[in-house]
Amino acid sequence: MTTVYFIRHAQSDNSARRGGRDDATRPLTAQGFASRALVADFLRDKKIDAVFSSPYKRAVDTVSLFAENASLPIQAIDDLRERKVDSVWVEDFIAFAEKQWADFSYKLSDGESLSEVQARNIAALSDIIENNRGKNIVIGTHGTALSTIINYYDKTYGFEDFMAMVGKMPWAVMMVFDKNGCAQIIKIDLPPKDRSAETWEVVTADLGSLKSYRYVVVFARHKGAWLYCRAKGRDTYEAPGGHIEPGESALEAAGRELCEETGATDFDITPAFDYSTRRQNSWSKAQVFFADVRELGALPGFEMEETKRFDGIPDKMTYPQVLPPLFERMQAWVADKGFVA
Repeated sequence: MTTVYFIRHAQSDNSARRGGRDDATRPLTAQGFASRALVADFLRDKKIDAVFSSPYKRAVDTVSLFAENASLPIQAIDDLRERKVDSVWVEDFIAFAEKQWADFSYKLSDGESLSEVQARNIAALSDIIENNRGKNIVIGTHGTALSTIINYYDKTYGFEDFMAMVGKMPWAVMMVFDKNGCAQIIKIDLPPKDRSAETWEVVTADLGSLKSYRYVVVFARHKGAWLYCRAKGRDTYEAPGGHIEPGESALEAAGRELCEETGATDFDITPAFDYSTRRQNSWSKAQVFFADVRELGALPGFEMEETKRFDGIPDKMTYPQVLPPLFERMQAWVADKGFVA
């Protein structure tokens, strides 16, 4: 896995650009310069191996405090630069941006289209990933440039998402890449906000259609009922599952998680379908498995406290917005395959 932390620059001095200064040299404001500490603190424990950036001053300066603290050079990549709007100041930026998001080929006479910005940023990102496989990377970037990168991997990201991000400076986005592409996107406010009330969007898909899985989920049958597990310190239940570890296939991860979280010792396990989740700050993909468990042993003593069988889904669920649609798809899958449910 290769993890990339995109850092959208801190607050910059727009008056400099309005006054005719080259956009590449636009500086941070005093507030923006101070908020570099938020970036340095966020990245401090991420085990960063390399720092890249747009060559524009505001992007470089935003990651400079972290790079200095970590004794890492900042490698400026020209194709990571921000979109060029035009050679003159655009008064109604919102109307202009809306036109660009509605038509990725739209641009002003001396500016760039979103498709052009996306193409060069993705090309630069692909080169960085190819040359830094398995590493943790920081990229100093910009609002529009970063938004086109997100859109490349998540086509649901559009104008409304872009506008929701405009005032967030600095802002972070974590992307995880495997050999198949982008497996996960997490958007992170600096400082972080309470996300407990977020709504999750869950979309199921045919097996093998999503690829680049980050997680696995297992619906297990045991003695004629569905088997769920409860983590220590919780009173809610969940289906076994978790992250796919480096070097594991989705099937290997599903079998390991089933053993670790239920104590299953004798079982058959089969991939069933894919799903993705999207909420305000994250997007990720997973594969769902069906397991026929013949025998349970003792729980290995990791994070799970107990297992329990239910006829359907538990009343108390750890992930109440995710489990029901997955269970509904699993019931349909079981019926289609002729398994005894």
